[in-house]
Amino acid sequence: MAAGVHRKPGAQARASCVHPERSGDRIMLHRRTLLAAAAAAALPSNAMAQTPSDAGARVEQLTDNAFAILHDNATDEWPHSNVGVIVGRRSVFVIDSNYLPSRAVADIALIRQITDKPVSHLVTTHWHFDHNNGAIAYRDAFPNVELIAERETARWIELNQTYWQRLSTAPESARRAALTTLEQELATGAALTAEERAARTTIIAQRQNEMRELGELRIVTPERVFDGQLNLNFEGTRIEIKDWGPANSPHDATIWLPRERILFAGDILVQSPLPYTGASWPVHWAQVLRQIEAMPIAKLVPGHGPVMTDHSYTRAVGALMEATLTRVEAMVREGKTLAQVQDDLNLDDVRAAVPVWNGPDVPDDDWTYTRRTLAERAFVGLRGQGGR
Repeated sequence: MAAGVHRKPGAQARASCVHPERSGDRIMLHRRTLLAAAAAAALPSNAMAQTPSDAGARVEQLTDNAFAILHDNATDEWPHSNVGVIVGRRSVFVIDSNYLPSRAVADIALIRQITDKPVSHLVTTHWHFDHNNGAIAYRDAFPNVELIAERETARWIELNQTYWQRLSTAPESARRAALTTLEQELATGAALTAEERAARTTIIAQRQNEMRELGELRIVTPERVFDGQLNLNFEGTRIEIKDWGPANSPHDATIWLPRERILFAGDILVQSPLPYTGASWPVHWAQVLRQIEAMPIAKLVPGHGPVMTDHSYTRAVGALMEATLTRVEAMVREGKTLAQVQDDLNLDDVRAAVPVWNGPDVPDDDWTYTRRTLAERAFVGLRGQGGR
């Protein structure tokens, strides 16, 4: 998970450079890069002793044949998704593929430490780039791999990868300008402490690599699409892929292993440490969470964050959605404007009940972004204007 100990100079000026639908989510990552690295370093060594790892990722074994790969962030603005790995009798089934292809290449190396079987299937949970830009690495390594996604998601993957690549790498793009500003600030040493200089150097290197990889990105579109649900008997393991409709994105799919009781939840559940709420759909999201809470899980792998063994966090996010909807609807009935609703929505009691949302790596302004975004999405969704 990303982190930054200090608010970097010029952070607000750079906000427009981030993906416009999830800008606040990425700004929160910008603030947390160093804290996350420190937290990862503090993990007890025996927690990872029996599974592969590298400088930016750790494998967690879920069952005899199921694994999760948990990652450090790609940049101060963009995370890598969690990745699921299911080893069958003859091949491997993978869930999501990261933000940058280089990370997917590294994941493939980790998978090869688990098994020498080829990857035959790659499913994408939703269209957001941090879950699918790396698909090309799997196609390169395993030319016969089958790429799977919900029908509309497949179309959005192609469209939005094209959009993001061209928006980001255009010669006069705001993202390139922001990188240039960072480079100039570092070169002049403008008001930077030693700690800030070290963090800035890391951020610049990450963003330079991101620009290079986005510029070279080859886009691959899932060729196997489904509507509603796709059930597979994958070499002895039953896999149920379900599209829940709008939640974090317009179509969010989960992957459920009923015998093993493992749920790969995609970004329906994110603990980073806060949920990702930019461009979300809280009215329907609340309904989805109620249904997921009824699933008898043994392990739950969120789209970002640690593997979970119960529904405590599912209930926490559900309570956040329910409180948002109840309180926003009451204000709508009073005739309040969107601006008033965003200013007046108070969710501090909900936050107080979830320790991970109150840690030192969750500044109050990150919570304010989450609260105001949910207020806006609930306001339009409850009134039938989108964001349902």
